[in-house]
Amino acid sequence: MSFSKATTPKGSQATPLLSEPQSFRNFKIAHQRLSLDVDLSRNHVKGMADVILIPLVQNLAYITLDCKNIKVKDVFVENRRCDKYIHDDPLRSYGQRYMQSGKDPLYQFNSVEQSHFLRAKFADLNEHPEERTKSQLIIKIPSSIKITLQDANSLTNYTPITPSLKGTPASQDAVFTPISIKIEYELSNPKTGLRFDTLASQPHLWNAYTTNSELVSTASSWMPCVNMLDEKCTWEIEISVPRKVRDIGTSKLIGQQDSEFRGNKGEHSVPEVDVPDRHDDPQQSGNRTDLHDKQSAEEDGDKRQSVKETQESRHEDDEEDDYDIAEEDETNPLNRDIQVVCSEFSTMKETAHPTDLSKRLYSFQVFNPVAPHHIGWAVGAFDVWTLPPLQSREDALDEETDENYENKKSTQADNNDIIDDIENNDVIPIRIYTLPTQDVDEKTVLNTTIVCQKIMDFYAKEFGSYPFTSYSILFLPTLVTSTMDFASLTLCNTRLLYPPEVIDSMLPTTNELAWSLAVQWAAVNITPLETNDLWCCLGMAGYMVFQFLRKILGNNEFKYRLKCNSEAIVEEDWERPPIGATFTNASRPISRTSRDLEFIKLKAPMVLYILDRRMTKTERSFGMSRILPKIFLQAMSGDLPNNSLSSSHFQYVCERVNKNRLENFFQQWVYGSGVPIFRVTQRFNKKRMMVEMGIRQCQEQELGQGKVLGEEGFCSSALNYLQHPIKNQTPFFTGSMTIRIHEADGTPYEHIVELKDVFTKLDIQYNTKYRRLRNRKLNVGKPSNRATSPDLEDDLELQDEKIDNSAIQRLGNVLSGPKDCKEWNLTDSTVTTDGNEAQRQNEAFEWIRIDSDFEWICKIYVNQPDYMFTSQLQQDSDVEAQVESIKYFEDVVMHSTQNSQIYSSILTRTAMDKRYFYGVRLEACKALAKYTIKDSDPNFTGGAKHLIKIFQKLFCYEESNIPLNNDFTNFQKYFLQRNIPKYLASARNERNESPYFVKQFILDILTYNENSENPYDDTHYLCGLIEAAVGCCINSKNDHEYLSKVLDQLHRYQNLDMWMPTYQLLIRKKLMIEKLRLNSEGLYNFEDLNEILGYTLCEIELPLDLNIPRYREGLEDITLTAFKILLLEGGLKNKEALKYFFMSLCYNPDIYVREKLVDVLASSLDFIATNGLQPKLDDDIDFIAKQINPENLSLEDTNEDTVLITESPELEINERKQQKMKSSIRGLITLLRRQFKDYYPLKIILWNILHVPVISLYQKKRLFDITRIMYSLVDSFNVVLPVPRDKKLVAKCLNGHKVVIKREGLLKVHLPTKIKLHSNPRITINNKIPPATNTVQPPPNKVKISLSKPPAKTKRADIPVRKSKQAKGIVNKIGLLPLRFVKISPANERVDISSAPFSKNVQIIKANSRSFTVKIKLPKKTEKHPQ
Repeated sequence: MSFSKATTPKGSQATPLLSEPQSFRNFKIAHQRLSLDVDLSRNHVKGMADVILIPLVQNLAYITLDCKNIKVKDVFVENRRCDKYIHDDPLRSYGQRYMQSGKDPLYQFNSVEQSHFLRAKFADLNEHPEERTKSQLIIKIPSSIKITLQDANSLTNYTPITPSLKGTPASQDAVFTPISIKIEYELSNPKTGLRFDTLASQPHLWNAYTTNSELVSTASSWMPCVNMLDEKCTWEIEISVPRKVRDIGTSKLIGQQDSEFRGNKGEHSVPEVDVPDRHDDPQQSGNRTDLHDKQSAEEDGDKRQSVKETQESRHEDDEEDDYDIAEEDETNPLNRDIQVVCSEFSTMKETAHPTDLSKRLYSFQVFNPVAPHHIGWAVGAFDVWTLPPLQSREDALDEETDENYENKKSTQADNNDIIDDIENNDVIPIRIYTLPTQDVDEKTVLNTTIVCQKIMDFYAKEFGSYPFTSYSILFLPTLVTSTMDFASLTLCNTRLLYPPEVIDSMLPTTNELAWSLAVQWAAVNITPLETNDLWCCLGMAGYMVFQFLRKILGNNEFKYRLKCNSEAIVEEDWERPPIGATFTNASRPISRTSRDLEFIKLKAPMVLYILDRRMTKTERSFGMSRILPKIFLQAMSGDLPNNSLSSSHFQYVCERVNKNRLENFFQQWVYGSGVPIFRVTQRFNKKRMMVEMGIRQCQEQELGQGKVLGEEGFCSSALNYLQHPIKNQTPFFTGSMTIRIHEADGTPYEHIVELKDVFTKLDIQYNTKYRRLRNRKLNVGKPSNRATSPDLEDDLELQDEKIDNSAIQRLGNVLSGPKDCKEWNLTDSTVTTDGNEAQRQNEAFEWIRIDSDFEWICKIYVNQPDYMFTSQLQQDSDVEAQVESIKYFEDVVMHSTQNSQIYSSILTRTAMDKRYFYGVRLEACKALAKYTIKDSDPNFTGGAKHLIKIFQKLFCYEESNIPLNNDFTNFQKYFLQRNIPKYLASARNERNESPYFVKQFILDILTYNENSENPYDDTHYLCGLIEAAVGCCINSKNDHEYLSKVLDQLHRYQNLDMWMPTYQLLIRKKLMIEKLRLNSEGLYNFEDLNEILGYTLCEIELPLDLNIPRYREGLEDITLTAFKILLLEGGLKNKEALKYFFMSLCYNPDIYVREKLVDVLASSLDFIATNGLQPKLDDDIDFIAKQINPENLSLEDTNEDTVLITESPELEINERKQQKMKSSIRGLITLLRRQFKDYYPLKIILWNILHVPVISLYQKKRLFDITRIMYSLVDSFNVVLPVPRDKKLVAKCLNGHKVVIKREGLLKVHLPTKIKLHSNPRITINNKIPPATNTVQPPPNKVKISLSKPPAKTKRADIPVRKSKQAKGIVNKIGLLPLRFVKISPANERVDISSAPFSKNVQIIKANSRSFTVKIKLPKKTEKHPQ
């Protein structure tokens, strides 16, 4: 039996364990065995957890396990029933309290302003939770169990898997006696940790799976465990599932089967032993791999006879089953087998259920110790695909192996053979599981995942052996994150699956799969010791991904991604905390769904990359190529305790490999935030033959300048501001930097300099002796000079052998003929500067590269002239150098008052030169769109006009805006075709509007898009065109004619998508998003919201003959978009809309929609904070009235230095004040809070939702974060007590920060020490007469007080009567105690009556029907205390 916390058995002494946290862990889990029975029809799981633990102390009395939202049915300690256990689950108690809301004063009398008090009651939602808020199962170890030291080798008697003994006391030769604890439990309709997807009407699409998107918070929701990353153990998992889809929800017990179905064959019953499963008809297995158990040959001799009889009985059963199945349709999905996906599928054993013929058992073993957080499984009628292995370069695989993998959709697999392959060939088998939907076929699966074998092979060779024996991937449509990582198992969202026709998903999906495999080494096998050490694991995994992408995509793509990542970090790191302290004071739990780890995944790998670049500068260091394998080897050999990696240990290993201290690097890049911004000045000193250079760090002044919100929107920035008001930005960065100077002879000279302060002055030696070589080199590529100077040409030929070839074979020299220049309106290709030709002739070097080896994550401004950047763009083969040059031209174009035809010509030639990397060409197109089209310069033919000319030349009919039929066979050209319209939409004229020719061109290519002959899908391309056209409409709000044409095209594409649904319904979703953008600008009106409401219903029906790729996923995304439109149309201030939204958030049948709706609420706030709320559904009349007659706007916190204009009622001034407040994140928070401060329906429903027990842990986290942003949290606790109005409350502060609130009446009676009593005294009390029920009859020896009649008034002659300050007595009624004590004060003419004695040493604090609390102050010198 179990006891609640309030009814703990006397003498059990379990309460101190609940209230006082333990200083150390007194036991370690060695092995855990799980037996689960999954019922898909009732969303129910029955489980048995067998935990084998090793005590770390001999006097172990209690075992504490994490156990949330689980109903514990029974507990066994050493196979004996244990009655003394306590399951204290605050989650369940709060759920019950919500059902009886009248008993919870916090819920009844408070609101969202006190939500932080409620949040503190949930352990998973707090960084440092109190012990009493944890959901724990506390088991008392019976005194009969003796714990002694014994040989460690005897542990093999307890489990077939050798347990992990790391962390045991003393040596590993002797350990304390292991203890076995069995826990029977069950759970129904779980909301966290385990999901049941049983929405579809077809049972063959039902599935259940575990989740771990919330760090160390989910595993204990479906099994009892010690849910910590450093508590690793070996595992055995046995899952009972129905045999086939038709068996879901049915049961065929052996006795029932004999009597009801078998008739006279009842004597052939299956004995209760684990035997191999029957062989199913391969035609009924569908696309799966039949797995046969072969352990029957290893059974003991006493059981062989029973197994033989069982096989004979099975053979007869097979004949009947085959006959029954043959009568049914072979294509019937109800005949599909139920599969189980779990960690380490290579150890899977499939056996018959001992008692139920409609079920079967799947068992798995995990030999490598793994934390509970990384144990996962899934159940469903999945298709199974086995990826073919990569052939070795030395020798090919055998013919039998080739035949086994010839069919990509595996139909047979023997687990023993798989294990042999692993041992002999080091081949890690990889399986793919998918739901049996029509849009997922062999081609799609292999196209998406075939790269996994190459990823696995690369990681194993470069960084160390794979820590597990197999790997599997399961694709599900309802996964709320793109991936979830378990031990040797990754759950992926089916949105990552893409057919060969889709190009845009190729690189993102490959990146996700590379990350999923990398975290198997770092983040699953090796886990962070502390939460803030997570950057180490993610950094190592990201570095592995970098190296793989470099291998598979090439060096140019790798460098281009590095450059893009560096720019992204510069854009985001102005508001972020340090990656080594991100989770201090952060919202809990840490969730991948809310993108808590995205910035760490962005910055940590880049930090390790620049660390590797700095370490490899010296010849004696091998950098990360030595560090990562060393750490992985430590984990495999046991030298890394519990496989838990800390930042200090990672730094120690780096220093050992580097043979140098790295303290400054880690303090600046890991424990400090921000990135450096360099302003570099340089000039050549002819007298000294030196290049004088100054490098200044300006990040304190320029980092985040002009930025209000980050990339992820308002809510993320607001939460960062509230959680981390102090960012601990690094004032200046130190370290070595490589400066490469391309001198006049074309030779690059590298100089390594050291930066030690904010400003560094450098003198760099100039190396070229003969300056005349510069003039010769400048003439390269000029045919006229070569024809007139033959001697010079000969000299150049001799010099060409000594100088870099890049100086001659330069890029960007296309379209250089006179005809091309005239047709394209280009300047001469030899002109590389705009007005600096004279200066160019006297330069001593070609160009300077700062940080040429990419050792810094930074932004660099170099004051070298334009012709140097042109030379760098055309002659430097490094992609990073080319991108830097284009960034210079882009910056000049944006800030220049005059448009330069020369720069436009340089960028146009760059975009048209196929020899450039496609990323560089894209950057050139982006820079061309930055030109401002000026009415005062109508002859300017560059900028957007050149960009249109590029598109026409590559993708349109000659001299026309009509595009050719799409042809995406060349991926580089496709990326240009997809991005140029997006860049064109950003082009502006002087009035900040889109030019007419740009709008017309985009409309034409949208109207005449044709994809009939294209082998690839153009859905993503069309989405980009639609977005560009709508962007032009928003930029030109007064052009109603163009808006009408664009709306016609939107309607046309909407009809086309209805008739021929596109991939994942992307067009339909994009149309809704763009209409919302137009609506926010007042250019479109959702006249019929019934259509939007219809989309929110998300009625998902999947006919078997419907073959629309990602149909369900598209409907889910459309549903979420429709809810966002509903909220932004005023639904956030509409009672009925809010009620509908939050009802869907709690009870929507689709778990993906239900979980993502809270993100829709956050994204709606992002939109409202910057664009405002549409008033269509707004029912907040008071706020609308304030908008008409606005009050003075000012920030609530007057301590912040913010300049605001106040005391002005004019509308224009108030708008200016709002704009001023919108220039800071704090002002945006203030405006948002003011907007929703007095709208009580939203407050009430948010407060109710926070108490509802049906929402998941992630939904609670996000809702608490949203309330923290929307409302000012108040440290007050409202308590309503039923007291009369003429009574007052008195609060007293006791020791221990306790506040006692009691009721004080109108009578205060204090008896003086000496008083003269009359026989019949009569005392007058000029106060309100208390009720008769409070009058107490005193004993005969006490003073009798009559309160019924007032006495006659008396007046003393010597003392004047003060009517204004009349003495008043006090009646002190305490709880249910009667009034028994009276104090009479004749001097003050007052009588006080109390339930407690008038003594300073005795005080009654509490008295009710259940408890009585008395505080007694003991005298210092007393021999006998009163009882």
